[in-house]
Amino acid sequence: MHPAHLTPAEIADQLARLYRAAHGPSDDAPTAAERAALADYLGCHEEARAAAWAAWSVELNPADWDKAEYWLDVEFVEPCPEHQP
Repeated sequence: MHPAHLTPAEIADQLARLYRAAHGPSDDAPTAAERAALADYLGCHEEARAAAWAAWSVELNPADWDKAEYWLDVEFVEPCPEHQP
């Protein structure tokens, strides 16, 4: 499903899944296409990224917030290409 059709909570679930896969072995690793679609979408839609972070952060241990937010903003999200809205 395209990320634009997901709620912030559903995006947060995907982020949690991707974060787990990025930081260790996971039986639930996403495909490269899933990762790229979400990273591109969040890079182009700041409001969706903020809403997803708000939903995801309540599920995280507060001690993990800085590390997870860094991963989301620096390691995961791709800058929006100039030709995309």
